[in-house]
Amino acid sequence: MFALRLIGFVFTAFYIILLGRVIFSWVPISSRSPALVELRSFCYRVTDPLLQPIRRLLAPYQKNSPMDFSPLVLFVLLSIVERILLP
Repeated sequence: MFALRLIGFVFTAFYIILLGRVIFSWVPISSRSPALVELRSFCYRVTDPLLQPIRRLLAPYQKNSPMDFSPLVLFVLLSIVERILLP
């Protein structure tokens, strides 16, 4: 029971971090705010290992698109994995 709750917490935390990354990609951050710069850096460091392979797979389909759909794909994939692991 504890393990399932821990897994659920990890997924929720990652969803929040991924959402933070999406928001940080839209909003410019001033270097005069070191806390926000560090938070943005943390979000990018945590999510990049999962987003990079998705970006490579989507690259041929996003050649002329200014939008990066890799976070959306990652949200969907994580949701599927979470539903499989957590009944």
